[in-house]
Amino acid sequence: MTKSLSLEKGLSILELMDGQDQPLGVREIARRLELAPAVTQRLIATLADHNFLSQDPESRKYRLGYRALSLGASMLSDDALVAGAMPELRRLADSHSLNSYLGIIQHDSLVYVLAVQSSGPVAIRSSPGTVSHLHSTAMGKALLAAHDDTAVRALLGDLPLAAPTPRTMTDVEALIEDLATVRRTGFATSIEENLPGIHGVGAVVRDVTGKPVAGMSVAYSPQISPHQTIEAAARLVTEAADNVSRRLGCPPGKLIHAG
Repeated sequence: MTKSLSLEKGLSILELMDGQDQPLGVREIARRLELAPAVTQRLIATLADHNFLSQDPESRKYRLGYRALSLGASMLSDDALVAGAMPELRRLADSHSLNSYLGIIQHDSLVYVLAVQSSGPVAIRSSPGTVSHLHSTAMGKALLAAHDDTAVRALLGDLPLAAPTPRTMTDVEALIEDLATVRRTGFATSIEENLPGIHGVGAVVRDVTGKPVAGMSVAYSPQISPHQTIEAAARLVTEAADNVSRRLGCPPGKLIHAG
């Protein structure tokens, strides 16, 4: 299938703007994306005409427009997975001071769908749309464990596994052995494997057929929250994942804590 280069460039502009706190000018956008200023100007003009970007009348710089924001708002209100997961993530963040996340597998990577920061002192920045590793994150490993070993090897690919921290497990066969424990316990851990000083615990969410459709995880700093334990975090995240699975109609026998 032939790709549309103009569409790809336009989407790259929207992706860039989504991560900005301040508006950007045409030349800055062109520089960051390594595009010709004239091409960038045309693409921005088209996006602005359709209200995907808006221009500040004084600075003449651009930020995301209401059409781009409304697309995300529509997903948040209509998607059953998102609607079912958000109350659980908020409960984990507000009642237990745990940064909480929902993610899915897309193109052999982990993509964050929701992220709720706790009111605690540690902010772990993983915003919706952020791409991360399956093998180093707690919910990524939970999702991997929901597949058989052959599928896991296919998802991880042939290239050497990245090591975000010195503690990341980069040997595929060792990781597969670890996933056997995840299948037995119902939860996965990431002990400073994705971010230094951060512990994560993840579990899988299943749909009406029992198929794994997403991962949920919580993260915290044991130095700042010494009262928090892996065991307690595991109970909370597996309970939350089961609650979301029930909302999606998952059969009781497929839940982490079946019955």
